[in-house]
Amino acid sequence: MKYIEKEKNMCKISVITPVYKVEKYLEKCINSILNQTFSDFELFIVDDGSPDSCGKIADEYAKKDNRVRVIHKENGGAPSARNIGIKEASGDFFYFPDSDDWLEENYLQEMYDLAVKTNAQLVVTGYTMEYYENNSRQSYKVFESEKNYFNQQLVRNNIHNYFDNMMMAVPWNKLYRADYVREHALEFPNLKWDDLHFNMEVIMDIERVAISSSAGYHFFRSRAGSETTTVFDGMLFEKRKEQFEHILKVYQHWGTTDKDVLSVIYGYYASRLVQCVQEIAISGRDDIKERIYEVVNDSLSVKAFSMGQINSKLLRIASIPMKNRNVKGCLVVGKFIGFVKENMASLFYKLKSVSVNKALKV
Repeated sequence: MKYIEKEKNMCKISVITPVYKVEKYLEKCINSILNQTFSDFELFIVDDGSPDSCGKIADEYAKKDNRVRVIHKENGGAPSARNIGIKEASGDFFYFPDSDDWLEENYLQEMYDLAVKTNAQLVVTGYTMEYYENNSRQSYKVFESEKNYFNQQLVRNNIHNYFDNMMMAVPWNKLYRADYVREHALEFPNLKWDDLHFNMEVIMDIERVAISSSAGYHFFRSRAGSETTTVFDGMLFEKRKEQFEHILKVYQHWGTTDKDVLSVIYGYYASRLVQCVQEIAISGRDDIKERIYEVVNDSLSVKAFSMGQINSKLLRIASIPMKNRNVKGCLVVGKFIGFVKENMASLFYKLKSVSVNKALKV
Protein backbone atom coordinates (compact mmCIF):
# COMPACT_ATOMS: atom_id res chain seq x y z
CA MET A 1 0.00 0.00 0.00
CA LYS A 2 1.28 3.43 -0.92
CA TYR A 3 -0.01 6.46 0.98
CA ILE A 4 0.82 10.04 0.01
CA GLU A 5 1.55 11.38 3.48
CA LYS A 6 0.28 14.80 4.51
CA GLU A 7 0.09 16.47 7.87
CA LYS A 8 -3.05 15.28 9.64
CA ASN A 9 -5.46 18.02 10.64
CA MET A 10 -8.63 17.43 12.61
CA CYS A 11 -11.69 18.16 10.52
CA LYS A 12 -15.45 17.82 10.70
CA ILE A 13 -15.97 15.24 7.94
CA SER A 14 -13.73 12.56 6.48
CA VAL A 15 -14.92 11.79 2.95
CA ILE A 16 -13.76 8.33 1.86
CA THR A 17 -14.29 7.09 -1.70
CA PRO A 18 -12.97 3.82 -3.17
CA VAL A 19 -11.82 4.09 -6.77
CA TYR A 20 -11.72 1.33 -9.38
CA LYS A 21 -12.14 1.56 -13.17
CA VAL A 22 -14.01 4.88 -13.12
CA GLU A 23 -11.61 7.14 -15.02
CA LYS A 24 -14.45 8.56 -17.16
CA TYR A 25 -16.43 9.63 -14.10
CA LEU A 26 -13.88 10.30 -11.38
CA GLU A 27 -13.17 13.97 -12.08
CA LYS A 28 -16.86 14.87 -11.95
CA CYS A 29 -17.15 13.12 -8.61
CA ILE A 30 -14.04 14.73 -7.10
CA ASN A 31 -14.97 18.20 -8.38
CA SER A 32 -18.43 17.91 -6.85
CA ILE A 33 -16.83 17.15 -3.48
CA LEU A 34 -14.15 19.83 -3.59
CA ASN A 35 -16.70 22.45 -4.67
CA GLN A 36 -18.96 21.89 -1.68
CA THR A 37 -20.14 24.96 0.24
CA PHE A 38 -18.99 23.05 3.32
CA SER A 39 -15.19 23.07 3.33
CA ASP A 40 -14.02 21.57 6.65
CA PHE A 41 -13.36 18.07 5.34
CA GLU A 42 -10.59 15.78 4.17
CA LEU A 43 -11.03 13.62 1.09
CA PHE A 44 -9.49 10.16 1.00
CA ILE A 45 -9.34 8.77 -2.53
CA VAL A 46 -8.50 5.09 -2.14
CA ASP A 47 -7.14 3.74 -5.42
CA ASP A 48 -8.08 0.08 -5.15
CA GLY A 49 -5.49 -1.15 -7.64
CA SER A 50 -7.37 0.42 -10.54
CA PRO A 51 -5.75 -0.59 -13.86
CA ASP A 52 -6.79 2.62 -15.66
CA SER A 53 -5.71 6.21 -14.99
CA CYS A 54 -7.71 6.67 -11.78
CA GLY A 55 -4.59 6.66 -9.62
CA LYS A 56 -2.90 9.37 -11.69
CA ILE A 57 -6.05 11.50 -11.69
CA ALA A 58 -6.26 11.23 -7.91
CA ASP A 59 -2.57 12.15 -7.48
CA GLU A 60 -3.04 15.30 -9.57
CA TYR A 61 -5.88 16.45 -7.32
CA ALA A 62 -3.74 15.79 -4.24
CA LYS A 63 -1.09 18.14 -5.63
CA LYS A 64 -3.65 20.91 -6.12
CA ASP A 65 -5.76 20.66 -2.96
CA ASN A 66 -4.36 19.98 0.51
CA ARG A 67 -7.62 18.36 1.62
CA VAL A 68 -7.08 15.47 -0.80
CA ARG A 69 -5.24 12.40 0.45
CA VAL A 70 -4.56 9.47 -1.88
CA ILE A 71 -4.00 5.88 -0.86
CA HIS A 72 -2.83 3.36 -3.49
CA LYS A 73 -3.43 -0.29 -2.63
CA GLU A 74 -3.70 -3.69 -4.24
CA ASN A 75 -7.17 -4.54 -5.47
CA GLY A 76 -9.26 -5.87 -2.62
CA GLY A 77 -12.72 -4.47 -3.27
CA ALA A 78 -14.66 -1.47 -2.02
CA PRO A 79 -15.06 -2.80 1.57
CA SER A 80 -11.31 -3.02 2.14
CA ALA A 81 -10.80 0.41 0.53
CA ARG A 82 -13.36 2.04 2.84
CA ASN A 83 -11.90 0.29 5.89
CA ILE A 84 -8.41 1.63 5.12
CA GLY A 85 -9.89 5.11 4.85
CA ILE A 86 -11.59 4.71 8.22
CA LYS A 87 -8.29 3.82 9.85
CA GLU A 88 -6.55 6.89 8.43
CA ALA A 89 -9.39 9.38 8.87
CA SER A 90 -9.44 12.15 11.49
CA GLY A 91 -12.92 13.61 10.99
CA ASP A 92 -15.79 13.77 13.46
CA PHE A 93 -17.98 12.11 10.81
CA PHE A 94 -17.44 9.61 7.99
CA TYR A 95 -18.99 9.97 4.56
CA PHE A 96 -18.65 7.33 1.80
CA PRO A 97 -19.60 8.50 -1.73
CA ASP A 98 -19.16 6.23 -4.73
CA SER A 99 -16.57 7.50 -7.20
CA ASP A 100 -18.84 7.48 -10.26
CA ASP A 101 -21.56 9.62 -8.64
CA TRP A 102 -21.73 13.31 -7.79
CA LEU A 103 -22.99 15.66 -5.08
CA GLU A 104 -24.94 18.89 -5.25
CA GLU A 105 -22.87 21.73 -3.82
CA ASN A 106 -24.71 22.08 -0.49
CA TYR A 107 -25.07 18.35 0.23
CA LEU A 108 -22.38 18.01 2.92
CA GLN A 109 -23.51 21.23 4.60
CA GLU A 110 -27.10 20.02 4.86
CA MET A 111 -26.05 16.69 6.37
CA TYR A 112 -23.63 18.26 8.82
CA ASP A 113 -26.07 20.93 9.97
CA LEU A 114 -28.73 18.31 10.64
CA ALA A 115 -26.26 16.11 12.53
CA VAL A 116 -25.28 19.01 14.77
CA LYS A 117 -28.87 20.17 15.30
CA THR A 118 -30.12 16.72 16.29
CA ASN A 119 -26.94 15.27 17.86
CA ALA A 120 -27.49 12.30 15.55
CA GLN A 121 -25.13 9.36 15.36
CA LEU A 122 -26.37 8.73 11.83
CA VAL A 123 -27.90 11.05 9.22
CA VAL A 124 -29.79 9.46 6.32
CA THR A 125 -30.73 11.45 3.21
CA GLY A 126 -32.68 10.85 0.05
CA TYR A 127 -30.99 10.75 -3.35
CA THR A 128 -31.51 11.34 -7.04
CA MET A 129 -31.39 8.27 -9.28
CA GLU A 130 -29.77 8.86 -12.68
CA TYR A 131 -30.35 6.33 -15.47
CA TYR A 132 -28.63 6.46 -18.87
CA GLU A 133 -29.50 3.52 -21.11
CA ASN A 134 -30.19 3.11 -24.84
CA ASN A 135 -29.64 6.86 -25.41
CA SER A 136 -32.37 7.56 -22.87
CA ARG A 137 -31.97 9.56 -19.64
CA GLN A 138 -34.30 9.11 -16.71
CA SER A 139 -33.92 10.91 -13.41
CA TYR A 140 -36.03 10.82 -10.30
CA LYS A 141 -35.74 11.84 -6.66
CA VAL A 142 -36.22 9.55 -3.70
CA PHE A 143 -36.65 11.25 -0.35
CA GLU A 144 -38.59 11.40 2.89
CA SER A 145 -39.63 14.33 5.06
CA GLU A 146 -37.18 15.38 7.77
CA LYS A 147 -37.46 13.36 10.98
CA ASN A 148 -35.52 13.17 14.20
CA TYR A 149 -35.53 9.81 15.97
CA PHE A 150 -33.82 10.96 19.15
CA ASN A 151 -33.92 7.77 21.21
CA GLN A 152 -33.39 4.09 20.64
CA GLN A 153 -37.04 3.09 20.78
CA LEU A 154 -38.03 5.69 18.19
CA VAL A 155 -35.33 4.37 15.87
CA ARG A 156 -36.44 0.78 16.29
CA ASN A 157 -40.11 1.63 15.81
CA ASN A 158 -39.56 3.58 12.59
CA ILE A 159 -36.45 2.53 10.67
CA HIS A 160 -38.38 -0.13 8.75
CA ASN A 161 -39.99 2.69 6.76
CA TYR A 162 -36.67 3.31 4.98
CA PHE A 163 -35.96 -0.13 3.50
CA ASP A 164 -38.23 -0.17 0.45
CA ASN A 165 -36.79 3.04 -0.95
CA MET A 166 -33.16 1.84 -0.65
CA MET A 167 -32.35 4.61 1.83
CA MET A 168 -31.10 2.10 4.42
CA ALA A 169 -29.22 -0.15 2.01
CA VAL A 170 -26.34 2.07 0.89
CA PRO A 171 -23.55 4.11 2.55
CA TRP A 172 -23.39 7.05 0.15
CA ASN A 173 -26.50 8.80 1.50
CA LYS A 174 -25.36 8.72 5.12
CA LEU A 175 -23.20 10.68 7.55
CA TYR A 176 -21.82 8.39 10.26
CA ARG A 177 -20.60 9.64 13.62
CA ALA A 178 -16.95 8.54 13.69
CA ASP A 179 -16.71 7.88 17.43
CA TYR A 180 -19.78 5.62 17.22
CA VAL A 181 -18.23 3.60 14.38
CA ARG A 182 -14.95 3.24 16.28
CA GLU A 183 -16.50 2.46 19.66
CA HIS A 184 -18.43 -0.42 18.09
CA ALA A 185 -15.43 -1.56 16.00
CA LEU A 186 -17.55 -1.43 12.84
CA GLU A 187 -16.05 -2.32 9.46
CA PHE A 188 -17.39 -3.04 6.00
CA PRO A 189 -17.47 -6.84 5.66
CA ASN A 190 -15.67 -8.51 2.77
CA LEU A 191 -18.87 -9.45 0.97
CA LYS A 192 -20.53 -8.61 -2.31
CA TRP A 193 -23.06 -5.85 -1.55
CA ASP A 194 -21.41 -5.18 1.79
CA ASP A 195 -23.29 -1.91 2.23
CA LEU A 196 -26.51 -3.24 3.77
CA HIS A 197 -24.61 -5.56 6.09
CA PHE A 198 -22.54 -2.63 7.37
CA ASN A 199 -25.61 -0.46 7.90
CA MET A 200 -27.39 -3.24 9.78
CA GLU A 201 -24.47 -3.42 12.19
CA VAL A 202 -24.52 0.38 12.50
CA ILE A 203 -28.17 0.51 13.51
CA MET A 204 -28.01 -2.60 15.73
CA ASP A 205 -27.47 -0.57 18.91
CA ILE A 206 -27.80 2.98 17.64
CA GLU A 207 -29.74 5.56 19.67
CA ARG A 208 -30.13 8.65 17.48
CA VAL A 209 -30.90 8.80 13.76
CA ALA A 210 -31.93 11.86 11.73
CA ILE A 211 -33.65 11.69 8.35
CA SER A 212 -32.90 14.51 5.91
CA SER A 213 -35.24 15.50 3.09
CA SER A 214 -32.26 16.29 0.86
CA ALA A 215 -31.93 14.42 -2.45
CA GLY A 216 -28.59 16.06 -3.28
CA TYR A 217 -26.68 12.86 -3.98
CA HIS A 218 -26.83 11.75 -7.62
CA PHE A 219 -26.57 7.99 -8.03
CA PHE A 220 -25.37 7.11 -11.53
CA ARG A 221 -27.15 3.81 -11.94
CA SER A 222 -26.40 2.59 -15.45
CA ARG A 223 -22.81 3.09 -16.49
CA ALA A 224 -21.23 0.21 -18.42
CA GLY A 225 -19.33 -2.14 -16.13
CA SER A 226 -20.98 -1.14 -12.86
CA GLU A 227 -22.34 -3.85 -10.59
CA THR A 228 -25.83 -2.43 -10.94
CA THR A 229 -26.04 -2.86 -14.71
CA THR A 230 -25.64 -6.63 -14.64
CA VAL A 231 -26.93 -7.87 -11.33
CA PHE A 232 -27.41 -11.57 -12.03
CA ASP A 233 -24.38 -13.73 -11.33
CA GLY A 234 -26.07 -17.03 -10.49
CA MET A 235 -26.06 -16.23 -6.79
CA LEU A 236 -28.51 -13.32 -6.63
CA PHE A 237 -31.14 -15.19 -4.63
CA GLU A 238 -28.60 -16.52 -2.14
CA LYS A 239 -27.18 -13.04 -1.60
CA ARG A 240 -30.61 -11.43 -1.21
CA LYS A 241 -31.53 -14.10 1.32
CA GLU A 242 -28.28 -13.55 3.19
CA GLN A 243 -29.01 -9.82 3.37
CA PHE A 244 -32.53 -10.39 4.66
CA GLU A 245 -31.38 -12.86 7.28
CA HIS A 246 -29.09 -10.11 8.57
CA ILE A 247 -32.05 -7.73 8.76
CA LEU A 248 -34.02 -10.35 10.69
CA LYS A 249 -31.06 -10.78 13.04
CA VAL A 250 -31.25 -7.09 13.93
CA TYR A 251 -35.00 -7.18 14.53
CA GLN A 252 -34.63 -10.32 16.65
CA HIS A 253 -31.91 -8.53 18.62
CA TRP A 254 -34.43 -5.76 19.22
CA GLY A 255 -37.12 -8.21 20.24
CA THR A 256 -39.55 -6.79 17.67
CA THR A 257 -42.94 -8.52 17.67
CA ASP A 258 -45.11 -5.78 16.14
CA LYS A 259 -46.94 -7.45 13.23
CA ASP A 260 -47.21 -4.22 11.24
CA VAL A 261 -43.46 -3.65 11.41
CA LEU A 262 -42.66 -7.25 10.51
CA SER A 263 -45.14 -7.09 7.62
CA VAL A 264 -43.18 -4.19 6.13
CA ILE A 265 -39.87 -5.99 6.60
CA TYR A 266 -41.11 -9.20 4.99
CA GLY A 267 -42.75 -7.17 2.21
CA TYR A 268 -39.39 -5.58 1.50
CA TYR A 269 -37.87 -9.02 1.03
CA ALA A 270 -40.77 -10.21 -1.12
CA SER A 271 -40.25 -7.26 -3.47
CA ARG A 272 -36.53 -8.14 -3.75
CA LEU A 273 -37.55 -11.69 -4.69
CA VAL A 274 -39.49 -10.30 -7.65
CA GLN A 275 -36.18 -8.94 -8.96
CA CYS A 276 -34.50 -12.30 -8.35
CA VAL A 277 -37.11 -14.14 -10.39
CA GLN A 278 -36.94 -11.55 -13.17
CA GLU A 279 -33.15 -11.88 -13.41
CA ILE A 280 -33.36 -15.68 -13.45
CA ALA A 281 -36.08 -15.61 -16.14
CA ILE A 282 -33.86 -13.71 -18.59
CA SER A 283 -30.54 -15.29 -17.60
CA GLY A 284 -30.48 -17.89 -20.39
CA ARG A 285 -29.62 -20.65 -17.94
CA ASP A 286 -30.56 -24.25 -18.69
CA ASP A 287 -32.15 -24.68 -15.28
CA ILE A 288 -34.38 -21.56 -15.19
CA LYS A 289 -37.52 -23.38 -14.02
CA GLU A 290 -35.61 -25.26 -11.35
CA ARG A 291 -34.07 -22.04 -10.04
CA ILE A 292 -37.42 -20.25 -9.95
CA TYR A 293 -38.94 -23.25 -8.17
CA GLU A 294 -36.14 -23.05 -5.60
CA VAL A 295 -36.77 -19.34 -4.98
CA VAL A 296 -40.55 -19.42 -4.59
CA ASN A 297 -40.56 -22.60 -2.49
CA ASP A 298 -37.86 -21.55 -0.07
CA SER A 299 -39.38 -21.40 3.42
CA LEU A 300 -38.33 -17.78 3.94
CA SER A 301 -39.80 -16.81 0.56
CA VAL A 302 -43.10 -18.49 1.41
CA LYS A 303 -43.22 -16.63 4.71
CA ALA A 304 -42.36 -13.32 3.03
CA PHE A 305 -45.13 -13.64 0.44
CA SER A 306 -47.68 -14.80 3.02
CA MET A 307 -47.13 -12.18 5.72
CA GLY A 308 -45.31 -9.37 3.87
CA GLN A 309 -47.01 -6.20 2.66
CA ILE A 310 -45.58 -4.99 -0.66
CA ASN A 311 -46.26 -1.26 -0.89
CA SER A 312 -45.90 -0.92 -4.65
CA LYS A 313 -49.03 -1.89 -6.58
CA LEU A 314 -46.95 -2.86 -9.61
CA LEU A 315 -44.78 -5.19 -7.58
CA ARG A 316 -47.82 -6.65 -5.84
CA ILE A 317 -49.25 -7.61 -9.23
CA ALA A 318 -45.91 -9.01 -10.40
CA SER A 319 -45.62 -11.06 -7.22
CA ILE A 320 -48.95 -12.90 -7.61
CA PRO A 321 -47.55 -15.99 -9.40
CA MET A 322 -44.64 -16.03 -6.95
CA LYS A 323 -46.97 -15.94 -3.98
CA ASN A 324 -48.91 -18.84 -5.56
CA ARG A 325 -45.65 -20.66 -6.39
CA ASN A 326 -46.66 -20.82 -10.03
CA VAL A 327 -43.36 -21.39 -11.83
CA LYS A 328 -44.73 -20.89 -15.35
CA GLY A 329 -46.47 -17.69 -14.31
CA CYS A 330 -43.27 -16.45 -12.68
CA LEU A 331 -41.37 -17.15 -15.89
CA VAL A 332 -43.86 -15.19 -17.98
CA VAL A 333 -43.84 -12.21 -15.61
CA GLY A 334 -40.04 -12.27 -15.32
CA LYS A 335 -39.51 -12.33 -19.09
CA PHE A 336 -42.05 -9.56 -19.58
CA ILE A 337 -40.32 -7.29 -17.06
CA GLY A 338 -36.96 -8.09 -18.68
CA PHE A 339 -38.34 -7.30 -22.14
CA VAL A 340 -39.69 -3.93 -21.00
CA LYS A 341 -36.39 -3.07 -19.31
CA GLU A 342 -34.34 -4.03 -22.38
CA ASN A 343 -36.53 -2.57 -25.12
CA MET A 344 -38.52 0.22 -23.47
CA ALA A 345 -36.07 1.71 -21.01
CA SER A 346 -37.92 5.01 -20.66
CA LEU A 347 -41.16 3.25 -19.77
CA PHE A 348 -39.40 0.85 -17.42
CA TYR A 349 -37.73 3.59 -15.40
CA LYS A 350 -40.86 5.69 -15.38
CA LEU A 351 -42.76 2.76 -13.90
CA LYS A 352 -39.94 2.15 -11.45
CA SER A 353 -40.09 5.78 -10.39
CA VAL A 354 -43.82 5.48 -9.76
CA SER A 355 -43.23 2.27 -7.83
CA VAL A 356 -40.59 3.78 -5.55
CA ASN A 357 -42.49 6.99 -4.97
CA LYS A 358 -45.66 5.10 -4.11
CA ALA A 359 -43.68 3.17 -1.55
CA LEU A 360 -42.59 6.54 -0.23
CA LYS A 361 -46.14 7.85 -0.23
CA VAL A 362 -44.90 10.97 -2.05
